[in-house]
Amino acid sequence: MPSEFGQGGKTPGTFRVLVVDDSPAIRRHVVQKLEPMGFHLTEASSGEEALALTLEHTFDLVVSDIEMGAITGVQLCRVFRGDPGMADVAFVLLTAAKEAKTRFWGRNAGADVYLAKEDMEEKLLPVVEELMKGRTPRDSVRPELTGTPLERVSAVLDHHLFDVVVQSEVRRLMDHVHDRIEFADKVLELAAEVIGCPYLVFHLLGPGGPTYAIRARGPWPEGNATAGLAALAIPEKSLDSTHTTVDPDSKFGAGQNVVGGRSCTCEIRVRDETLGTLQIFAGSTAVAESDIRSAKLVADALGVVVKSLFLMEETQLLALTDGLTGLYNRRHASTRLEEEIARARRNNTGLCVAMCDVDHFKAINDEFGHSAGDRVLQQIADSLTEYVRRNDVVSRWGGEEFLVIFSEIKLTAARIVAERLRGRLASTPQVEDGPEHISVSIGLAMLRQGVTADALIEQADQALYRAKARGRNRVEVAGEERRSKPSTIIEKQGGGKREPVDAKQADTK
Repeated sequence: MPSEFGQGGKTPGTFRVLVVDDSPAIRRHVVQKLEPMGFHLTEASSGEEALALTLEHTFDLVVSDIEMGAITGVQLCRVFRGDPGMADVAFVLLTAAKEAKTRFWGRNAGADVYLAKEDMEEKLLPVVEELMKGRTPRDSVRPELTGTPLERVSAVLDHHLFDVVVQSEVRRLMDHVHDRIEFADKVLELAAEVIGCPYLVFHLLGPGGPTYAIRARGPWPEGNATAGLAALAIPEKSLDSTHTTVDPDSKFGAGQNVVGGRSCTCEIRVRDETLGTLQIFAGSTAVAESDIRSAKLVADALGVVVKSLFLMEETQLLALTDGLTGLYNRRHASTRLEEEIARARRNNTGLCVAMCDVDHFKAINDEFGHSAGDRVLQQIADSLTEYVRRNDVVSRWGGEEFLVIFSEIKLTAARIVAERLRGRLASTPQVEDGPEHISVSIGLAMLRQGVTADALIEQADQALYRAKARGRNRVEVAGEERRSKPSTIIEKQGGGKREPVDAKQADTK
């Protein structure tokens, strides 16, 4: 067959081909089919003989039967793929077996082409021609290979078993995808068992992120986490979203001076979607090839598991958030408030809540339409989220009301923040096809001894009513009521009894 392969004018005769089959008749038939292509052909009657020949010669293509004696074609292919000196050799597996399991092995052995023997007459030459197209002949100098054929098979299979066990252990992490921090800890705990580097960093994106998890077995600064983050190239702004586990190991040295050194970053992906990274830092030494391989192995296996974590987080967010604004909904905000109150009392720290209500919201809907009203709510939600601290909680309490939980703060500071927040919202750009100006009224309340979550919300609500009654676009603080009643006390119809009516009920929204 007058074809040329390779580059630079190389001809088919420069390629060395090894044909392996325990049947002399089939082996000879394959050789006869390939002879017209001008290859240098070598025959082997078993997998053991084929591996022995690789100690003496280099090959560009192997065509092997799948079912043989002690070393099968699948095992032979695995040996080639697991040996850096032979990993790029083209490999064709032939089988006459009808059994589904054998065909499965053939398709998944790592061969370039899997071909049924009944199709060999028609397909072998086109398959080989296409497979060798664009290749250049390997160097005739034999690579340094050691060990008997069986020892090399054993080493490759042991290598493969290691991969399978690590991948299996990664999949077991599915049990921890309900909690991002716990999951990250388990990932790094597993990675630390197979990667011998002093610093491992797991970076997660997704609905609950971005977050970083660090496992430090080398020196780590006490009380100065930012220095450790800087050495590992983690932005200082990510400090609040970084979880660090320090697990000292004497072989990496002691002290507080972090030396990240050379690193290797492995992306965690599902198809074309990047979900995060696993990064290893070698400290004062070079990154070992075995550590790079293990890191890639873990990262590759993590893709599906991390995606499951993200899907779990998305499901949880749908249950916890308001569909229009993306803020926490009232139900989750109530739960968070109970938790924050318990934490504030446990740690003896301050806590305040602010109830924010959009002024004249009914008039906005009436004049500009409900779509404009929705855009106003979304803009206020965005401003609140951008302005408050990361550990504060912002939620849509209902309608045009927003609740902000300020943790670890005193009343004076909370009042300053609330005033600035009110001013910021009043100065936000005009909503498209909406009102030129937007303002909010805010009621602020501080947690005091014996006050429940419901009572705290009620205090903030009453302060909000006063802010509405006294002109709107202002902040009122619970506990600072004047002796005189607000002018919004009106007489309810029926019964002749004068009772205070909520200022918001008297407001036109």
